Amino acid sequence: MNSIENSTGTNNQTLKIVTVIFFLLAGLTGFSQSVKKIISLAPSITENIYLLGAEDKLVGCTSYCTQAIADGVEQVGSTVNVNIEKIFALQPDLVLAMSLTKRQDIETMKKLGVYIQMISTPKTFDEICDQTIYIGKLIGKQKVAQKTIAQTKHTVDSLKQLCTQLPKHNKLFFQIGANPIFTVLENTFMNDYILFCKGENIANGMKHGTMTRENVLLKNPDVIIIATMGGFGKEEQKKWRSFKELKAAKNNKIFLIDSEIACSPTPVNFAKALTNIYQFVKH
Repeated sequence: MNSIENSTGTNNQTLKIVTVIFFLLAGLTGFSQSVKKIISLAPSITENIYLLGAEDKLVGCTSYCTQAIADGVEQVGSTVNVNIEKIFALQPDLVLAMSLTKRQDIETMKKLGVYIQMISTPKTFDEICDQTIYIGKLIGKQKVAQKTIAQTKHTVDSLKQLCTQLPKHNKLFFQIGANPIFTVLENTFMNDYILFCKGENIANGMKHGTMTRENVLLKNPDVIIIATMGGFGKEEQKKWRSFKELKAAKNNKIFLIDSEIACSPTPVNFAKALTNIYQFVKH
């Protein structure tokens, strides 16, 4: 008798959970269909909105969202410093923000009744894909997101297969800042570029991304990749080439990569950047 009662209780509990999930999904679907006006508070979110073909819903963006600004979308500040009055005046159905936006500004907007969804910075390629799917669900573009992810994963898987032919344990230095020198760390989506190319990140084990030039020279990377962020890329490339005993300099393997592609976490950007980096390592 007890076993029957326990079984019935378990079944009832399972039914309740399934029912809750069903209504949550139904609510999300209904919400996504009603979203007509979106504000993006990060360039990568804006790029995802364009990628999913929902740019007609975008009414506000940051001062770094170049494509949206060119299309005449209203600027509402930077990712860090937002103009709450402007955002409220635009009466968005949905604001998408990342953790760089000040917490007090997020809380103020919530108190004003602005609906905000926080998007975390992805740490892997898989998380980039999951994030795009999530944004797709929020804005009514789930099918487009799923199709985009399927195509991109196919491209990345093909590149990973090609990467199996690359020499293993090539030491890579991926520079994303100067004055001070700043590098890609483990547990970031940009580290996946190195891992997928069978390379070894010279920053492995580091907790902070700042490095001295002497430290890089001591680690003596086989390949150096420099993001063009801030316009320092060519100057840094010239400096690294001047160190004739540096392996990357001796082998002519110091490359520039477009930071708007390599540093902006969307699935398509990741695939483009990985294609470039594969060619650099193969070179």
